[in-house]
Amino acid sequence: MDVLDRRALVAGTLTALAVIVPVTLLGELVGAGDEDTNLVFAFLVPVLIGFGAGAYVAARRAVAGPLTNGALAAVAAFALVQGLGLVRRLVAGEPISLASIAFAALLAYSCGLVGAVIATRRRPSPARRHPLR
Repeated sequence: MDVLDRRALVAGTLTALAVIVPVTLLGELVGAGDEDTNLVFAFLVPVLIGFGAGAYVAARRAVAGPLTNGALAAVAAFALVQGLGLVRRLVAGEPISLASIAFAALLAYSCGLVGAVIATRRRPSPARRHPLR
C-alpha cells in the first residue's frame, strides 16, 4: 500500500498555507522582520500552529501513514513559503542564512509531527470506523 496520500497532502498543505501566508504577510506589513524589534516572536507562534494545523488535516485525511503525510504537508507548506521568501530576499539583495532556513525547516517538520500525532490520537480505531467488518 502506498503511504503517501496525494489528496491528504494537498489538503494539509493548503490548510497550513491558509494560516501561514496571512500571518506572514501581516508580519511583513508591521515590520516584524526588522532587526531592532522582537515583534517577530508574536508572529512565530501562529505560523508554527499553522504547520501543526496543516499536518493535523493531512493526518486525519490520510488512508495510511498519517505521520508521514502530516509531516510532509508541513514541510511542503514551509518549502513553498520559504521559496517565495528566498526569491524576495535575492531580489532585494538581502543576505540569506542557510542555517536559519535549516532551523526553520526543522521547526516546521517538528510542528507537523506534533499535529499529526494529535490527529492520530483523536482518530477512531478501524473497528469503530467500520463496525460491520
